[in-house]
Amino acid sequence: MILKQKQWPILVTAFLCMTFANVTAQAKKLQDSTPEQRAKMMTEWMTNKLALNTKQVEQVSALNLQYAKKNDPILQSNEGKLAKFKKLKALQKEKSNALSQILDAGQYKKYEEIKDQMVQTLKEKRK
Repeated sequence: MILKQKQWPILVTAFLCMTFANVTAQAKKLQDSTPEQRAKMMTEWMTNKLALNTKQVEQVSALNLQYAKKNDPILQSNEGKLAKFKKLKALQKEKSNALSQILDAGQYKKYEEIKDQMVQTLKEKRK
């Protein structure tokens, strides 16, 4: 349980593609990770939270890797936070649309609820 609690901030940040990244140890760890590592973390998190079946795990894993690779140049760039945020948000929207084709209605609803909850938590922490 302790390990999961320590990973939670990292997974939240990965889930939101570092849209609200700040200079913390967790963000630094995530920034230093490879797209493959981020995709693997995301897939494991989604498998546990959304009870994915074997076929869904394969599809979600491929999708997570695809978007982790698309996000990587943005995350590594020297652009400002706002510019990064806009680009990452657009990619996240694309990814969510693709996920809606993989997940069943209940899973997708849960995914959206968890995502919204994480965004709200991050906003509260920034205040």
